[in-house]
Amino acid sequence: MYKQTMNVAKGIGMGVLAGTVVAAISSKAMSGSHRKAAHMKKSAGRAIHTVGSLIGDVEKMLK
Repeated sequence: MYKQTMNVAKGIGMGVLAGTVVAAISSKAMSGSHRKAAHMKKSAGRAIHTVGSLIGDVEKMLK
């Protein structure tokens, strides 16, 4: 039961983050230059990595 709950929480968190990143990148790409969009994509990649690490750490604390 615990593992199933953690998997659902991780899935929801990553889904929300991915949707936000895609929306931010697409809005910047449509309104700005290529350089701004590339910078935004790089920042979004770092944010995804950080959130993934945070979720992993929370999972370890709950064990």
